[in-house]
Amino acid sequence: MTEHLTEKWAETLQGKRGLRAKLVRVYALQVMLISIAALLGLIMTYLIVQNVLTREALTTETDYFWEARNSDPYHPLPDVRNLLGYMAVAGDLSQVPRALHDLPLGFGTAEGLPGSPLVYVSEKGGDRLYLVFAEAQVLDLVLMFGLVPLAAVLLTVYLLLFLTYRLSHAAISPMLNLAHAVEEYDFRSTQRLQVPPATDDMDRETRLMLETLEGFSDRLMQFIERERTFTRDAGHELRTPIAVLKGSLDIYESMGHDLNESQNKVLARMRRAVTEMETLLETLLLLAREEDVFIAADGSEPLTSVNQVVTQEIELLTDLAERNNNRIVLQEDGEAVCKAKPRVLGIIISNLLRNALTYTQDGTVTIRIAPDHFMVRDTGVGIAEEDQDKVFTAFYRGDNTKHSADGQGLGLALVRRLSQQLDWPVKVRSTLGEGTEFLVIL
Repeated sequence: MTEHLTEKWAETLQGKRGLRAKLVRVYALQVMLISIAALLGLIMTYLIVQNVLTREALTTETDYFWEARNSDPYHPLPDVRNLLGYMAVAGDLSQVPRALHDLPLGFGTAEGLPGSPLVYVSEKGGDRLYLVFAEAQVLDLVLMFGLVPLAAVLLTVYLLLFLTYRLSHAAISPMLNLAHAVEEYDFRSTQRLQVPPATDDMDRETRLMLETLEGFSDRLMQFIERERTFTRDAGHELRTPIAVLKGSLDIYESMGHDLNESQNKVLARMRRAVTEMETLLETLLLLAREEDVFIAADGSEPLTSVNQVVTQEIELLTDLAERNNNRIVLQEDGEAVCKAKPRVLGIIISNLLRNALTYTQDGTVTIRIAPDHFMVRDTGVGIAEEDQDKVFTAFYRGDNTKHSADGQGLGLALVRRLSQQLDWPVKVRSTLGEGTEFLVIL
């Protein structure tokens, strides 16, 4: 139970997947989105330069050339690094490269020239103008002068994001340290929970939480110490009178008094009450100390035989069965073993059998053992459907069982506590007036 609570507490502090992991995911997501946006922007710029600006420049340059040609028939053709002009006068293509001869009017690509440049063909007065634009060189310049500033901007943004991540990580570090401390803490140990100290540079909420947990840790240790002291003292004080009663009964029986049947019944009832009180005290002390209910993990103790423990408990409860004219039937469908300590398993089986024998009169109590479970079934008064969810509550007794003078309403509550520590599901099925069945899955 304490380990389960520890895991829940640590999970609450860390988040289901961890605050550090969430920060890393947010940082990575931001970097990815910014990179995608920058890449899309560069692609859009490339497409705009390629499909809009270069074509607009060729169209403008063509219009300018024809206007200048009207004013000066000898106006030279464009001849610069990125733009060359060729003229076919009256259909004479002798001065035009062969790769341009078959191009129609408008925009086209000169596949036969180096770099497959963009070509704009226009015609006026029987003369045809070919403007060849070295598009690849211009686009290379666009990429170069676009990538360098973009890389610088991205690097700056990434550094700022990383700085933000480090600051955020520093802000939640106390939470992560606290979660780690809680996760590593053994609540059954005598050591104090080490809460990370609060510092002045922490935010107010984090500092308040740490200070509160520090106070809670102090109160928790005080409470644990008081409980241990009470358990130790109460156990010692209660064991002494029980030992005295058992010794007195042994002495009285050894004196050989000739007792009648009624006196023998009273004496047997006293011994049963003392034995039940001793068992109950041992169980309560075991639960109060939160002792390990499992055998040694290193294998120094063998697995517990469920069949053997059941046989022993049946022998101890024979007198209780005979008192109500009941019969105990053992059905062994196989050999069952478990990792529970023999005394812990004995407490579970004993309480289930006692509960069945107490509320059964002139009937049968059957305990069946299988390799992965055991079951206790009786032919007693049964449990009403609305009460079946409450039978494991301490001191609870149904209306149809309150007439019985036996039982304190603790047996099934102890079964539930121990089975939860062992992680053994316990299921109940009952029909009022016909009997009850408890199934314990190992």
